[in-house]
Amino acid sequence: MIKGLIFDMDGTLIQNMPYHMMAFKTLAERLGYEMLEPVTNKFYGRHNDEIFLAIAPQWVIDKYGLQYLSDEKEAIYRELYADKVCLTEGLAELLAEAKAKGVKCFVGSAAPRLNIDLIWRGAELDDKIDGCVCGDDVVNFKPHPEIFLKCCEGMGLAPEECVVFEDAISGIRAGWAAGCKVVALSSTATPEALAADGVEHIITDFKGMTLSSLEKMLG
Repeated sequence: MIKGLIFDMDGTLIQNMPYHMMAFKTLAERLGYEMLEPVTNKFYGRHNDEIFLAIAPQWVIDKYGLQYLSDEKEAIYRELYADKVCLTEGLAELLAEAKAKGVKCFVGSAAPRLNIDLIWRGAELDDKIDGCVCGDDVVNFKPHPEIFLKCCEGMGLAPEECVVFEDAISGIRAGWAAGCKVVALSSTATPEALAADGVEHIITDFKGMTLSSLEKMLG
């Protein structure tokens, strides 16, 4: 029986990935450098430090440092997305059913707390989701399972009692490593690409999903 639902944020709880891509481009324009390559979906689910090491010239990293670049990029993202927060289609209904039936819900995201707070306010999550573990709360990032293990701990549940919803393969692998059941959203990768990585349970959004249909999907 499913007792807990854990949701990644970017690309799962909300569909905001284009704004992250815009933020990387805007930062490059503001600081006056050409990105070595565009930020595409191959970078989804990876930490900002990894992305900047791949896309920013070395002189930019030497001059500003990875922490500054990451902080500025996230600030730009929040500017761009602040008035556009919207839950993925069908998710509000699933969260309402979970609350009514006593199934706990957590967010497990590598995003910084400031990003989480923006989405929490914009989507009015106080009465929908029980808690959150974010990038500020952990030492190890996905595909390490620390974030999801801490979510399970926060809900007081064993990993095998929980379902992780993710869109990025690094997060999917983190869910598997934590011992949770995993359902993937094909919002940032095609169903074919996810299946090639060994993902069995794939959805496009949460429209029409109920706890009963989720149980049947997972067997």
